[in-house]
Amino acid sequence: MLRSLFSSRSAAARAPRSTYCFLGTRAVALTHSGLKIYLDVRDTAMTPHIALSGEWEREVENVLRRLIKPGAQIVEVGANMGYHTLAMAQMVRDAGHVHAFEANPRVLALLRDSILLNGFSGRVTVHGAAAVATTGPVAFAAEPQNIGSGHVALPNTVASYSDRFEVRGVRIDDVLADLPAADLMRLDCEGSEPLALRGAEALIRRSPGLVMVMEWDAPMLASRDDPAGFEAWLRGLGLDHVQQITSAGLRKVEPGSLHGIPHADLLLSRRPI
Repeated sequence: MLRSLFSSRSAAARAPRSTYCFLGTRAVALTHSGLKIYLDVRDTAMTPHIALSGEWEREVENVLRRLIKPGAQIVEVGANMGYHTLAMAQMVRDAGHVHAFEANPRVLALLRDSILLNGFSGRVTVHGAAAVATTGPVAFAAEPQNIGSGHVALPNTVASYSDRFEVRGVRIDDVLADLPAADLMRLDCEGSEPLALRGAEALIRRSPGLVMVMEWDAPMLASRDDPAGFEAWLRGLGLDHVQQITSAGLRKVEPGSLHGIPHADLLLSRRPI
């Protein structure tokens, strides 16, 4: 009996540690870097990847880990369930801070609870609003089975998502007026990046060392801004070193050619990286 008991304990010690736990209306998973994240079990896009591999957009995360130093000041638009939010909070440590903007009320509770669960409340401020160019209520749309689909819904956007509601719209320049400078901005807001950044122009201008990691979706962006004009605006702010983030590394994007790239993750900077 004693031998059997010790054998059972040894087998348990050798068994792989569970990295996913179903909690009824949500789940909690462990990322590859040891962070705990609450997940929406209805989502069929992000949740399966994070639950099974502990990873999401690893190429983007690798670039963030290369760029972000302890003490960095980060602005994130489109935090979603918080995979990158948590990773960046881990990188900045106690001396840094992440300002995370997320408008979708469906994911806000998951995001806030994950921050609390990891002990990052002092490192992350969650702004439950859409980052736009003009303050005021805005229409928002999302597809329940794709939690990453949430976006500011303008009259000319064509996506017929089933969830539609009104959210608070804020300007980053108003919310973060007291932030001296940002070291990095990460944006993934389904084509609403021009709205968010045009409302952050003052912060961008007073952040000489700023680097930007941004999703680029030309078709979605085109319903909100002219892609070529938006690229010219970014380059006019000094963010004229543009590279595409790929699984093979960073690839230079020639000036004036962004409008020809349908979808990509980009790194923008004022100096070569």
